[in-house]
Formats: sequence, C-alpha cells, structure tokens
Amino acid sequence: CLCYVFSIFTSLLHLLCFYYFPFCLHYLGIDNMIINLVYQIIMFLSKNPQIKKIEFLGTSTHSVEVGAFEGLPDITTIEISGTDVTSLPVGVFKDLNNLQKLVLKSNKIHSLENGLFDDLKNLQELYLHMNEISSIEEGTFDNLENLLILHLAKNSLRSVSTSLFSNLKSLKLFRLYENQLTALPDGIFDNLPVLEEIALQGNKISFLQPNLFPHKSKLKKLYLDNNLLTELQPDLFVGFPSLKILTLHNNQLTSLPNVLFGEMGSIAELSLSHNNLTHLPTGVFSPLKKLKKLDLSSNQFSIISADFFEGLEKLTDLNLIDSNIESLKQEDFKELKSLSTLRLGNNKLQSLPGDVFDTLPKLSKLYLDKNPWNCDCNLLPFYEWMKNNKHKIKSKTPEVCEFPKNLLNQSIISLTEEQLICLTTSPTTTPLLTSTVPMTTLHTTTASTTKLTSTTAARTTHNR
Repeated sequence: CLCYVFSIFTSLLHLLCFYYFPFCLHYLGIDNMIINLVYQIIMFLSKNPQIKKIEFLGTSTHSVEVGAFEGLPDITTIEISGTDVTSLPVGVFKDLNNLQKLVLKSNKIHSLENGLFDDLKNLQELYLHMNEISSIEEGTFDNLENLLILHLAKNSLRSVSTSLFSNLKSLKLFRLYENQLTALPDGIFDNLPVLEEIALQGNKISFLQPNLFPHKSKLKKLYLDNNLLTELQPDLFVGFPSLKILTLHNNQLTSLPNVLFGEMGSIAELSLSHNNLTHLPTGVFSPLKKLKKLDLSSNQFSIISADFFEGLEKLTDLNLIDSNIESLKQEDFKELKSLSTLRLGNNKLQSLPGDVFDTLPKLSKLYLDKNPWNCDCNLLPFYEWMKNNKHKIKSKTPEVCEFPKNLLNQSIISLTEEQLICLTTSPTTTPLLTSTVPMTTLHTTTASTTKLTSTTAARTTHNR
C-alpha cells in the first residue's frame, strides 16, 4: 500500500493513512506539510513496521529527533529534502541496518558530527548536496564501507582531510563540486580504488599535485572545470584506460606540458575552453586515439597548426569559437579526416583561401559567423566555395561583411562577384597649364611634372 499526503495538517495524517492502511503501508510521502516535529508523524509508523520508504519533501520541519525512525527495521529509503532542518543529532538513524539510500538534499544543514551514520553499515547512496555544510568531523563516514555514491556538492566546504574519506573503499561516485575548496590534500584518493566518477568542478583549486589519482583503471568521468588551475603537471593524465570524459574548461591555463596525456584509449570528450592558451605542444593530443569531441573555444591562439591535432583521426567535433584566430591554411586540418563539425565563429578571420577545407572530406557542419569579413577581391575564392557549399554552413546568423563600409552587415552569400572588388589608386597627374602663366613659371612646373609619370612627361614635351 502507498500513502502520499500533500499539503495538509498533521492531524489528518492518521485518518488518511493509518485508518485505511493500518497493516500494509510500505510507502509514506509527505509533501509541503505544516509540521513542527517529524517525530510527531513518525510515531504513527509503529503500526506499520514493514514500511520501506519515507519521504518528507518541502515541509517546514526544523528538526528531526532521535527515535524518529525507531521500530522500522525494514526501511530501505529515507528522504528529507527542501526543509528547514539545520542539524541532525547523532543517533537519529540508529538501528536502520537495512537502509540503502539516504537523501538529505536542499536543507539548511551546516555540519555533520562523527557517529551520525555509524549504524548505516549497508548504506549505498548518501545525498547531502545543496545544504550549507561547512564542517565535517573526522570519522563521520568511517562505517560506510558499502557506500557507492557520496554527493556533497553545492555546500560551503573550504577544506577536507585525507582521512575523511579513507574508509570508503567501495565508493564509485564522488561529488564535491561547487564548494569553496582551494586545494586537495595529498592522498585524498589513495584508499578509493574503484572510483568511476570524480566531480570537483566549481571550486577554487589552483594546483593538482602529481599522482593525485593513483587508482586510474576504473575512472570514467573526471570533472575539473571552473577552478583556478594555472598549470598542469607533466604526465598528470597518463594511464586512464577507462576515462571517457575530462573537463578542464574555465580555468587559467596558459600552456600545457609536452606530455600530458597517455594510455587513454577510451576518452571521447575533452574540454579546454575558456582558458588563456596561446599555443599547444606538437602532438599533445596524439595519445587520444578515440577522441571524438575537442573543445578549445575561448582561448588566445591567433594562429593554429596541424601539429595541434596530430593523431586525432577519430575526431568528429572541433570547437574553436572565440579563439582570436586571424588566419587559416589548408594544411592546418590535414590530420582531421573524420571531422564533421567545425566551429570557427567569433574569431578575427577577414578572409580564407578557397581550398582551406579541402582536407576535410566529412565536413558537414561549419560555423563561421561573427568574424570581421573583408568583402573585397581577396575573398572571391572562398566566396565561390561558400556558394557551392551552402548546405554545410550552419551558422545561426549569416556571415556578413565588416569591410568595406559600403557592404557593412551585408550577407556574403547574397553578394555578386562584381561587388567583391579591390580598389586601386590611380596615378596623379598635374593639370595642363594655360598661356596666362608666365614662361618662367611654366618651365619650372613642367620640369617637376616630368618626374611623376611617363604620360605626364610626354604631355609636357608636346606643350613645348
């Protein structure tokens, strides 16, 4: 039997749930109720010891008392979310030996005490995200040896110790993103041998020490974006055979070491956007044989080179938007035989060679908008390419001219060849003088004009 109570007073709970389902209740959901103490409701549960799942969602609860879940040996899931609970007393989860999932998200919890989870030896999932947790006592997680998921994101943690998580030997998913961490202690991952996901994005981490990730074989997702990283240690990402996603965007990287990646046969996505990279070492991505998506947008490259993309035969999506690129050559993309999507918008391109994309046989989606195109005769070869490949250009806004002024904001594709002209400056000639000018002046003037052009010289001789 199920009982879901929505927006009522506690006095009606007994009537709605326990009068009709006194012996078979397995699930109790309480949403948006006006209650003061969870204990007042849970007291009714003694009549239904077989209950499996309890949810308190969006209530005005301020506290959960010790004994609230007493007499519920079969309960497997508890969720208390969106409440005003600020703390949880040690003993509140006593004797819940079968509890597998505990969700305590979106409350106002500010700290966790040692002993709080000691009786939850079979707990597999613990969700504590979107609280106000700023401190966790040593030993708080020591008894959770079967824990698979620990979600501590979006709290106020400024530091964590190496030993805090050292007993979580079964942990697979570890989320600490969007806290206030400035550094990670040495050995924080040493006793977590089966991690598959580490999420550290949105902190203030400025440095990653060598050998930070000793157990690499099972790691599939590593999120390090939106931190303050200024450099990466050589060989930091060597030996991650199962890694599929690595994010390093929105940091402050100015360069990469010559050897950064290696033995990463599974990685499919890599993001390095929104850094300050001006150059990439030759072949830095060459160990990433199965990389399909590479995001290098919002950097400061100015020019790019085929050396950047050495070994990326499987790459299908390359993002170079907003990277300060001023020019491109056909050979820049010669390594990218599988590339189907190329994003070059919002750079400093004024013109391109007509054959610049000829080495990309699978190109089907090209984005070129928001560049300062100079629509003169030098653009003609690429203009012809654009006319013949309209189906490949997928920009949301059309490519428009920035120069010359008379073509400002006109769509390139709408122009005619006659409009793509290069203005030339005609030689200046001195006007012929009349007989009213004195002869001395005439001789002086004609002498100087003979130095301008041969045409002018001929005219002067004839006048004499």
